[in-house]
Amino acid sequence: MDIGIEKGSKDSSFEFQKTTKYIFLVIFVVGLFFLLVMMRVQFKYSDKIVQPQDLQSPNVGLVFGAGLKAKGVPGLVLEDRVITAVKLFQENKVGRFILSGDNSSAGHNEVQAMKNLAMDQGLSEDVLLFDHAGLSTYDSCFHLKNEFNLRKVVLITQKYHLRRALYICNELGIEASGVAAQNSGYRSQWRFTFRELGASIQAWLDINLIK
Repeated sequence: MDIGIEKGSKDSSFEFQKTTKYIFLVIFVVGLFFLLVMMRVQFKYSDKIVQPQDLQSPNVGLVFGAGLKAKGVPGLVLEDRVITAVKLFQENKVGRFILSGDNSSAGHNEVQAMKNLAMDQGLSEDVLLFDHAGLSTYDSCFHLKNEFNLRKVVLITQKYHLRRALYICNELGIEASGVAAQNSGYRSQWRFTFRELGASIQAWLDINLIK
């Protein structure tokens, strides 16, 4: 009887070890897959990040929305994007801009906040186009082709976001290059950078499986 119990215990231990190894193998394979996906999104079009002096004008620029500090007031991230766009206009590198952002509620209108700031910085309204349904990076890029009928564009956003934006736009068939917006230094910089890990995987899924 003792021998039987001991044998059963050994069999159970062996099955447990086998199951544990299988679980760790699955976790490793899935983790490796997502790591490769993330790297592909982040680096496939990273060579399309250019300096302003390398742009061949005339160009149309896309400025991505970001959070507001208060109703109608751009947050620091959004402010940096708009100011970078204004500088590109002043340097005659970009002639027109699409301001694309979230206008899903009366109290949160990123496009209007961008427009007000751009005009305060000296841009005239006739060089501005508006995408009020840019709820995500994918939506903003998708509308370039399907709403504005554009096939070439300069993306303007911070570098931590720019690689993913370039991936989405170019995979959608838009010849997109990008200029990194100035970065004034954000207290939540680490959070933005970390968010890009999951967002990169979502971008790959949107392009290849979901949308």
